[in-house]
Amino acid sequence: MKGKQRYGLLSLVAVLLGSTCLALEPADQGNVKRGEPRRQANYWEERIECSAPAREGGRLVVRADAGPLSVRPGANDRVACQVRLRCYTADEDEARRYFKEYELTLRQLADGVYLTGRLPQERHGRMSLGAEFEITVPLRFNLDLETKGGGIGVEKLEGQLQAVTAGGGIHTGDVTGPVRVETAGGSIQLGNVAAPVEARTAGGSIRIGDVQGAAVLETSGGEIVAGLIQGALRAETAGGDLILRGASGPIEARTSGGQIQVGQSGGSVSAQTAGGSIRLQGAQGRVEVKTAGGSIDLLQMRNAIRAATAAGAILAQIDARLKTFAASELQTSAGDIQVYLPANLPVTVDAAIDMAAGHEILSDFPLNIQKEGEAFVPVKLRGEGALNGGGEVLRLRAVAGNIEIRKLDPHTLEQLKARQESFWKRWQEREERRRQRQQERQEREEE
Repeated sequence: MKGKQRYGLLSLVAVLLGSTCLALEPADQGNVKRGEPRRQANYWEERIECSAPAREGGRLVVRADAGPLSVRPGANDRVACQVRLRCYTADEDEARRYFKEYELTLRQLADGVYLTGRLPQERHGRMSLGAEFEITVPLRFNLDLETKGGGIGVEKLEGQLQAVTAGGGIHTGDVTGPVRVETAGGSIQLGNVAAPVEARTAGGSIRIGDVQGAAVLETSGGEIVAGLIQGALRAETAGGDLILRGASGPIEARTSGGQIQVGQSGGSVSAQTAGGSIRLQGAQGRVEVKTAGGSIDLLQMRNAIRAATAAGAILAQIDARLKTFAASELQTSAGDIQVYLPANLPVTVDAAIDMAAGHEILSDFPLNIQKEGEAFVPVKLRGEGALNGGGEVLRLRAVAGNIEIRKLDPHTLEQLKARQESFWKRWQEREERRRQRQQERQEREEE
């Protein structure tokens, strides 16, 4: 998958950033204070305290061989860190030896602080020694974080965030700067971001709030949920639902198996699923949607439409004018087609049902309807007409299903609106239940 290929590249970029910009300040190398090992339930623990002066607007670079990273706002003039080392052995001497071999360094950069946690080379990959980082930084700061094993959490940040982990989830509160995060395995959950976002995971869900910029969201397996995006949006998953509240720019949505729900778009929309329904609520630009099995709902369409499903119904509400509407085509192999048109829209209708036995073309507009074929044999039914003098062609094709062409009146418009609002209400209730379950799990873990 693309995400896996980008992971190596992003890791290399992160390492290069960490190595080419380390202009070390000799005046203050930071303070590191190691504690004494203490026996816990089934492991030994040593705590290391470290700190270094910092200025608002600076940056923190972290490179850790192992361990989750947790970052939250603290003093405005200092970076502070507590590292908890854990050795899962009953032997105190072995634990002390492991702790002693762990290398923690904290150094000044010209623009911030550089923190590393290194396992001994011969211990690399062994699970008997683990580390956990709890870091505080000024609220207005920039973060460049990388760990080779463990989750990354950032409580809140007024600055840039780059975070990479070889295994673990990535979770943040609101961030004001650009965000670029990637994990080789784990979920990604981001708050509101006041800048562009790139988020990729090789396996797990992606959830993000509102974004003031473009967003690229990719996962090899899991659902993607996104708030309002002020820019272009690309969301891709190898398996899972896509729930996208909308974007001011073009939207590209792809899933190999799951439903796609998209809110308003200020540009074009391209949506495709190998199995699932597609719902789209408003698009200023061209719309292309395709599903191998599922229904399609298209509301408030103002431009050209290309919609196809192998098995499912198609509902399309066209809310266009002569200057905005373009040639469109809706087709289904097994299902009905319902189209709602403004009463005064000039359009040329070309409708056909390939196997019309028991199926009809119904229209509130005058159409010339003809049958093709012999009696008692499935016949092809065609309906053609130049509505309001004719215009761009609206092509409708059903293999076995009805075709309805209706005038859009205020009552119907309210019904369609209620249909869409009902979906978002059900989804919001589901998300609220999910958040409650997540909070309950966290509370149990803290206990």
